Amino acid sequence: KRGRPKRMPFFLFVIFVLMVSINDVRETVLAICNKNNYGYISPDDFNLYAEQAQLDVFNEFMDRYNYYINLENQHTSGSDLADLAEGAREDIEMFMTGGPLTFDAVGGIYALFNAPDNWYHINVLTYTGGTSPAEIAKGSRLDITRLSNSNLTAPTTTYPMYVMSAQDSPNRLNGTIAIVPSTIQASVESIYIRYPLTPSWNYVTLTSGEPVFNAATSQDFEVAADQESKLVDKILEKAGLSIREPEVYKTAAVNDNQQQ
Repeated sequence: KRGRPKRMPFFLFVIFVLMVSINDVRETVLAICNKNNYGYISPDDFNLYAEQAQLDVFNEFMDRYNYYINLENQHTSGSDLADLAEGAREDIEMFMTGGPLTFDAVGGIYALFNAPDNWYHINVLTYTGGTSPAEIAKGSRLDITRLSNSNLTAPTTTYPMYVMSAQDSPNRLNGTIAIVPSTIQASVESIYIRYPLTPSWNYVTLTSGEPVFNAATSQDFEVAADQESKLVDKILEKAGLSIREPEVYKTAAVNDNQQQ
């Protein structure tokens, strides 16, 4: 699930993109369902489908980017392919963020840091506590163990290394970033791709039996506006399976496939 993409050469900066309104998407989904008498989708069910739909779109961003980069690495790229790779990169950049890591403990040869709570893929780690910033290279535990057995090749504060681990303690619920040498216990900065925020359509009161949208407590989709129709189709796919309306699913699935 985590850490699938290859290292991505991004710079961290703020990108402002017009997001998809969750209320607009819900109104479209309900209108399609009501028009065809497919049944009602409750706010709770809609929020569940919306979260899954956004994750589908997000994962498609990552898969598409990796696909184009792999083609470029195979020297099959041209100007058109470069444009496609750049477009895929721009879709991902809105999820780039960063910040300092929190040290937790020393474990053997490793200094154990808490992974960010919303990380999808760690892009760059930098140790800034030395005479000059040093990028921390990613490796495997086997590689690091072999290198550490020799004074000539052991990682240092100038050439540090790290490995990722799954959750291994109550203090490190989101995984562990294990850094060598273990003397590095502070001044570690991260740049990473985060998961999108969970979309949520919330309401405050019921009017004539219908919930009233509350924009103040709701969360819009965190994808660009040109993805709205894809989100609608994906939500209809999931709703069609739930309410056992094969026509809803088939129509939405066809529309979704045509957009890819």
